[in-house]
Order: sequence, then C-alpha cells, then structure tokens
Amino acid sequence: MDEPDDEAIPTTSGNAEINQLIGLFDLPAFARRGQDLEYSIKRTHERCQRERNAMLDMVRVRLRQWASAVTGPESSTAVFASPIESLWPLSGAENPVWARHPAPPRRQRTIALDLISSAVRFNRRWSRFLDELGVDHLNHLIDQYNRYYLLEKECCLGSSRLAARFFIPQTPITRDTLIGEYPLLTVPELKA
Repeated sequence: MDEPDDEAIPTTSGNAEINQLIGLFDLPAFARRGQDLEYSIKRTHERCQRERNAMLDMVRVRLRQWASAVTGPESSTAVFASPIESLWPLSGAENPVWARHPAPPRRQRTIALDLISSAVRFNRRWSRFLDELGVDHLNHLIDQYNRYYLLEKECCLGSSRLAARFFIPQTPITRDTLIGEYPLLTVPELKA
C-alpha cells in the first residue's frame, strides 16, 4: 500500500479561490490605465458632439429657410457681405435644396437676420458650454497616463525597449483643442 505524499494536491475549492483572485486582476495596470483614459476621452468627445448637435438645431432650421428663399449659393451675395456656404458643413446641415423662385428681398433679409441671430446665439452657448466643461479630471488621467504607463508596462514586460514601443504620450485637452475639433460658426454679416 502506498503512503500518501507530503505534498497534497490542491482541492478544487482552493483553485476556485485562486482563479477568482486572478480574475480580479485580469489586465495589467498599464492596460487598465490606457483603457480608462481611452474611455474618458471617448466620453468627452461623445458629450461634445451630442451637445453641439443639439445647439445647432436652430441654425440648421435657418439654413433650410434660407435655401428655400433663394435660388442658389450665388444669391447670398445680394444680402450678405460674403458667401455663407461654409455654414452648411460647419453646422452639419444637410445639403441645401434651393427654391425654384426667389422670395421677395424683404423676406430674404428677415431670414438672413434670423440666421445671423442663430449663429451668434450658438457661438455664445457653445463657448459657455466649453468654458464650463470640466476637463480637469480628464487631464489628470492624461498626466497619470503619460507619467506611469511606460513604467507599469516595463515592469510587466521586463524590457524598457518593448515598453516604449508604440507609446504615444497624450496631450492635455484644453478649450482650444476642443474648439479646433468642434469649431464656432462664422457669423455672416449683412450687406450694407
């Protein structure tokens, strides 16, 4: 008869506890840090896009009104000091459907004034939104990422050369970088 070995085989309940403990730490710290930062940046951009789209609704309505009152893009020179074609892509408006017959000049001028007011109101509201948007937490995450990502990855991989491969430091998010991605509208001016 064989005698039992001093080294006992771990029981299944012990394995389950170890597997559960390992499952809590399924990703290395550098990967979790990168995912957290990526998620936070994505959420910030989604919020900016959602808010900006909502604020642009009235500008888009005014652009549709303008298109329904004139026969083409060249008609803007009769009322505006400069062309307004850049407003369509800036506001994310659909391509204009021009009228077959122009509206009376007085009606065109009224629509133009409403369009100018909507653009000014959008710029004011969008500027206020960006001023109040809290990006301090996001910039803190970016700072922590830039500071510790390589160190954590090097500890995990055991090689500074491998850790530095494909690493791109993130730049802080500022009001100016957000304005670059989500610009203010150019406000048209009436012809004198």
